[in-house]
Amino acid sequence: MLSRRDYLFNFLVDALDYSFFTLGMSFGSTITLLPLLAQRLGASNLEIGLIPAITYLGWSFPALWGAKVSGGLERKLPFILRFTLLERLPYLGMALLAFFLIPYYPSLSLYILLVLLGVSSFAMGFLGPIWTEMIGKVIHRSRWGLYFACGNGLGALMGMWGSTLAERLIKVYPFPSNFGYCFLLASLSMGVSYFFLALTREEKEPATSSWRQEFLSSFSRIIKKDTNFLNFLLARMFLALGIMGGAFYTVYVLKRFQIPDALVARYNAVFLVSQALSNFIWGPLGDKKGHKLVVLLGATSIVLSNLLALFSPSFQWFFLSFTLLGFNYSAISVGGKAIVLDFAPREERGLYVGWSSFLSNFPSFFSPLLGGKIADWFGYHWVFWLALGLNMVGLLWILWGVKEPRAFTNFEEI
Repeated sequence: MLSRRDYLFNFLVDALDYSFFTLGMSFGSTITLLPLLAQRLGASNLEIGLIPAITYLGWSFPALWGAKVSGGLERKLPFILRFTLLERLPYLGMALLAFFLIPYYPSLSLYILLVLLGVSSFAMGFLGPIWTEMIGKVIHRSRWGLYFACGNGLGALMGMWGSTLAERLIKVYPFPSNFGYCFLLASLSMGVSYFFLALTREEKEPATSSWRQEFLSSFSRIIKKDTNFLNFLLARMFLALGIMGGAFYTVYVLKRFQIPDALVARYNAVFLVSQALSNFIWGPLGDKKGHKLVVLLGATSIVLSNLLALFSPSFQWFFLSFTLLGFNYSAISVGGKAIVLDFAPREERGLYVGWSSFLSNFPSFFSPLLGGKIADWFGYHWVFWLALGLNMVGLLWILWGVKEPRAFTNFEEI
């Protein structure tokens, strides 16, 4: 049984792990920097759409396998420490690609970049349920929202500095070495994250299930007994489909308003600032009032962001669009993770997290691809209109179809 001191120690080291990992991801942002790099490599709209598509595909299907494996592990940490290298090392590969291959083979480099992103994303999706179930063990239940808020928030605050540095690197150094330095900083940040992750104190617990358990039957059983969770999953699927809008903000602004590349780093900084500051609101709010409210506010933010993207008369308005996008990302990250742990009985956390990861991320795989084709055929405005409609459905479903799960569980249970 973990002591109060162990819970506090784990909160600190795992929040630092989360923060430095988030910082690393900001240096290789799939929202701003990777689409910009892909465009400079001559990517089409469909190929640019592959960036978020590959990311979300990697976060979806492997989560089912990860949830299978998680139930058979008495301790999660040793397994995570081995496989998380596949999340982190691809960013070092991207740096080497930028320094040594892009100058000579830009088209080939684009596809290698997508492969490296795929390796990292698939590893992240596979480890997601295992890591989340471990967090449910080593962080006290009453602090889940605050933990996710601190991890996201501190990472985004550090990412503000990182975005300023990335902007300077893109300005000062020639293409493509400027991106190489960004990816090197991503690798360094993830190395520091790994150090803190390894310090986690985790007790051994009996395995809750065999990793060979039948997953389709487990899903049928869960949704039959927990229709509230089913409604949450359906709402999240619509919100995941609506992600296609934000995926094209950067390219749309670049093409419509002819802004310089360095300004993209400022959008990234605004995105991270809003994400950072709102995290410290969402965490305590969710712990006090329930995490459904946080998810609902996040859905409202993305609807407003889509509206601004549709009607922005100048590139300056997109600073507000990216601000609201940051609100959405932080709310869904903090509230979305914590509410799934609220839904799940302790012995089935891995199953709940695995199915939630799959069903909320798989639609995000093909929505950017669809968005890319719609942008080619009809223009970016139609992408934003479709995203707005999907996000509105998700918002209303959360509002009317999902009940706060804490009303049906014992909040004091550890």
